[in-house]
Amino acid sequence: MLPPIRREVIVEAAPDVAFALFTHHIGSWWPYAGHSLEGSAATVAFEGERLVERLGASEHTWAEVLEWSPPSRFELNWHPGRDAADATNVIVTFDAVPGGTRVSVVHDGWESLADGRYEGYGAGWEAVLGHYTHTFSDRDDRWFALIHRPGPAVPKGTLVFAHPGFRDHLAFVESLAERGLLVAAGPFPDEPGAGMTIVRVGDPELDVDALARTSDAAVVAGVLSVEIRPWAVRFVG
Repeated sequence: MLPPIRREVIVEAAPDVAFALFTHHIGSWWPYAGHSLEGSAATVAFEGERLVERLGASEHTWAEVLEWSPPSRFELNWHPGRDAADATNVIVTFDAVPGGTRVSVVHDGWESLADGRYEGYGAGWEAVLGHYTHTFSDRDDRWFALIHRPGPAVPKGTLVFAHPGFRDHLAFVESLAERGLLVAAGPFPDEPGAGMTIVRVGDPELDVDALARTSDAAVVAGVLSVEIRPWAVRFVG
């Protein structure tokens, strides 16, 4: 009898984040080349009680969900490209450890198969978990939310957007775009005069605090105040 294939990694995230990335966002990191039926142009996603690969009109059920217990574990009846009668069993668990989560894959149920897939899956799960882990480790960019509100230079009852100094803030936002730092910017519809600017910074030497407080002339003049919030981005569409 063939023993279960066991593979595990530790990722720097809480179990709920690790579970969500593995399941709800599986299509964003799965290594399709060599580990799918349709190749790198395909997509895969959990659709109700199934894990399904799609490419155009082609549809392939990889597995049926046998257990779904977020954020600790899920279990699959696993048979990509095969009839469900030839399925094996995959259990993925998420256990909190110091500094993150241990993600473990146990692939069992090989006794009914004799086609050599066992050896291939041993290396296959290493590749899959390697891609999954990479989504956490490839975080060199720093993200920040710059939250702006009317500053002390704006008289009460005056809309900050009508203040002549607000043009300086627009110039600052345009300069962020020119430098490739701007992700998005705009006002809060439920908080008059307030808004947020999201920046993504690749240069480890760039002082975002100084950038937001001294390069925005509207902030320097007190037309706007700024709150700088580091953002630990985990998912990018």
